[in-house]
Amino acid sequence: MAKKKKISSSDTATILNITQWAIPTLILFVYVLVTLYSFTADMKSDAKYSVRQKVSDYNDMLIISFNAKMDIARSTASSAAEVAARELMSGQDMDTVMEDVVAPTVDNALSIGATLVDETGKGVSATGTEAEVSSKSALEKCLHDNTVVTSEPYDQGGSWYVDIYAPVMDTSGNVGHCLVYTFIADVFSDIPTTSKFDGKTCYALFANDGTVVSLAGRKILTRGENIFESDSIKIASATENRTKSNFSNRNAGYTDCTIDGEARIMVYDPAAYSGLTVASVVTQSYINNEIHSTYGNMESILVRIVVAMAAFIVAILAIHIANKAVNTKHDQTLQEKAETDLLTGLLNKISTEQKVTDYLAEAKTKGQSAILFLIDIDNFKKVNDTMGHAFGDELLAGLGLGLSTLFRATDIVGRIGGDEFLVLMRNISPDEETKKREADKLLTFFRDFKVGEYVQYRCTASIGGAVFSQDGGDFDELYKAADNAMYESKRHGKNRVAYYGEVLEGPVIELGRH
Repeated sequence: MAKKKKISSSDTATILNITQWAIPTLILFVYVLVTLYSFTADMKSDAKYSVRQKVSDYNDMLIISFNAKMDIARSTASSAAEVAARELMSGQDMDTVMEDVVAPTVDNALSIGATLVDETGKGVSATGTEAEVSSKSALEKCLHDNTVVTSEPYDQGGSWYVDIYAPVMDTSGNVGHCLVYTFIADVFSDIPTTSKFDGKTCYALFANDGTVVSLAGRKILTRGENIFESDSIKIASATENRTKSNFSNRNAGYTDCTIDGEARIMVYDPAAYSGLTVASVVTQSYINNEIHSTYGNMESILVRIVVAMAAFIVAILAIHIANKAVNTKHDQTLQEKAETDLLTGLLNKISTEQKVTDYLAEAKTKGQSAILFLIDIDNFKKVNDTMGHAFGDELLAGLGLGLSTLFRATDIVGRIGGDEFLVLMRNISPDEETKKREADKLLTFFRDFKVGEYVQYRCTASIGGAVFSQDGGDFDELYKAADNAMYESKRHGKNRVAYYGEVLEGPVIELGRH
């Protein structure tokens, strides 16, 4: 009788290793298979969201065009109002001001007409005829708040219009007149005549109560019709109240609806002015076709994923070895990202404080000196309010780039607040000549700094300086000293550098401490 071959210890180890991989792999395959089947519905839901987002992105393109035109009109109205004010104060009558100043600006404002009115709402148009405002509430807000106001859309002769009211001020800041530009409420003048999607899409501009203001594409709605009150339009009951609230509160969203018996989905997004909402009303069949063309058959995807998983498991060992080499570098990259302010590229608040604290502890043992500057941008809130947060971000990014190149590579430069920066000049002599030189360097930087492609903006800063270890023996003490100095800089008119303990000359402005 033949003897059975004895299994060696190495064979046993190999079998154990294979078993250790085979059992978890089998479990993983079963788990993945069950999980993918259970998440099929979620994948379809995500597909619907992706298609809705595609429609919403097109809405955003229309809104950007509309908002840009409104911005041009508001800017033109504001500029024309300033010129009109000067002419009226010089003794010119309203007819002359309209003919010489306002009428030439109508086309530049993308407007169809302009009117100069007094506090009663009556006045003269750019064509020289008597005119009256359409919205007393917008007029009153413009006169009372002394600001440019965009009216709610209104119907006149079957067309919908929006007015822009610009205050006309005298030298004392009093508002006695108002310049009103009128233009047709339409966001669809730039889109192709054919539908963007399936040839059956309806584009609509709604007032905040659901009234149809403007239309393009498939004409399945009617101007002046209210979608929440129309018999031909049925908003899904589950989303009707939410849709009304979104229109009123200027929120984006979508809702299922039926128009003349056809199932559709309305995707809507708010415009920036006049409480208007832009919507694309697409067919349900378009949504379904897009889902299928984008994601295909879910079961087919499932098979491909399972096959890919098999190849993935085979490659796991090689990837694991390669990852050991990659992970070290990756961890270093993550650490750098964790310490960086994404907007400016400088150190963020936490890493700035930590690096300053570590250096001061080292400098104390070595007997080294340092100068800490706190830089607060003057009137930054006004920049955001008047020129927009995007421009404010561009300003901060430009400052970050400039400050990073202004100081030595060994110095610590970080952004520690919305509009506040910190600079620690390491191992530097704190004599008066050095302090003056560095202060002048900062002031020169801000004097030469400008940002903006079309409208260049120059900013100033209130800067406080403190010397280590003369003004503070650790980060908290040094920061407090520099903060007090910065506060004194603000009290003495901003746009200057003050060192802790320095007596500044000039008038003092009382400020609330931040």
